Amino acid sequence: PMGPPITSATSLRAACAVMCMLAAGAAHAQTYKLNLPMDDDPDTVLQTIAVLAKETRITLLLKNTSDDDVGVCVHPAGAADAFTLRALDTGDVLQQTAFSGVSDCSVRRDTVRPGKQKTLRLIFPRLPKGATRLQLGENDCQPNADADVQNWCFRDIELTAP
Repeated sequence: PMGPPITSATSLRAACAVMCMLAAGAAHAQTYKLNLPMDDDPDTVLQTIAVLAKETRITLLLKNTSDDDVGVCVHPAGAADAFTLRALDTGDVLQQTAFSGVSDCSVRRDTVRPGKQKTLRLIFPRLPKGATRLQLGENDCQPNADADVQNWCFRDIELTAP
């Protein structure tokens, strides 16, 4: 026996159950469209922060409006210069867990030619509840000892309802 015949009411209930589960999952995700240029480098733009059920995803646009090539790379998770995401309202500091779109500094630097851009995606653990003021930066926004290289830092990020 193959079980009871599937009726349109059974199919409708199953479809509603799936839609309700999808909607519940989507309710945990919140994307903030910021388009916030970095204070001392307007070519580095914090585009979005997506707070998902298990992680926080950040997208940075790295533009080159200069006449010269620009080198970019990201330090891997666990490195002293890796990105951190600090929730200023709770004091929590989240360590970068992954990245994509730009080379690992321990391997090589990417070149962004004049007029071109790259998109960097950073992954962190989920933001703590109540976090609305953030700081995002390499080496926890501390200055770099190498004067030729500047650490990326966004000190005043405000998350407001989209």
